[in-house]
Amino acid sequence: MIDFNSRSALSDRLNFLIDEPINATAAESQRRGYLGASIVGHHCERHVQFHLMAARGLVERKQPSARIMRIFDRGNVYEEKARQWLKDAGFLFGIPPRGREFSDFGGQFRGHVDGVLTGWKRPDILCPVELPVLWENKCLGAKGWKKLSTDKLKSYSSTYHAQVQVYMYYTGLERCLFTAVNADTMELHHEIVPFDLMEAELSRSRATGVISATEAVAMVPRCTNDPTFYICRFCDFRGECWK
Repeated sequence: MIDFNSRSALSDRLNFLIDEPINATAAESQRRGYLGASIVGHHCERHVQFHLMAARGLVERKQPSARIMRIFDRGNVYEEKARQWLKDAGFLFGIPPRGREFSDFGGQFRGHVDGVLTGWKRPDILCPVELPVLWENKCLGAKGWKKLSTDKLKSYSSTYHAQVQVYMYYTGLERCLFTAVNADTMELHHEIVPFDLMEAELSRSRATGVISATEAVAMVPRCTNDPTFYICRFCDFRGECWK
């Protein structure tokens, strides 16, 4: 607790006041009651299950700090900026026939796409991508952005790759334009990710397996038997998983 009558640094006092409401909303956002498509492709299936359990209030999840919540907000800000940059370049956004949101397995598995490019308004220039195309945007630090631009999405992140595959499955689209904003340099990376039906179905199978196991009060396997494994070291549920 900050003593506002002390000589605490101005930044400390202001940040305490700024962080207080952010922390309050962060706690509320953790419990949405369903499994999101944005996590189903994580390397560890049990990590995915813990996300669902935390969303249902069955386990406690480490609450993200106000600083991390601001990073999430930064992603939302740059998603809107990137959307506008694409519009200014000549693209038109629309809504796919099946809508931008999906819900499956009785509402226990859901997702919401960033957008769909459906048209091109510059007759003097050939449209650079085949339409319609799903659009997904991420904002990354310089290190992650460079690795993505070099390795491409499938090698860079199984989580992001599975997410867009699931989105394409439910929207009925066959390709995704994946855009990444470098938060440090403001460089942009774009790549086309083709639809992979097998991967999409594997992700759906994983989702239903996690949901069924949770309802049966059973735990799915971990990705490792070593609690010092690098994925475990950075997991919000490490204590609960290994106790």
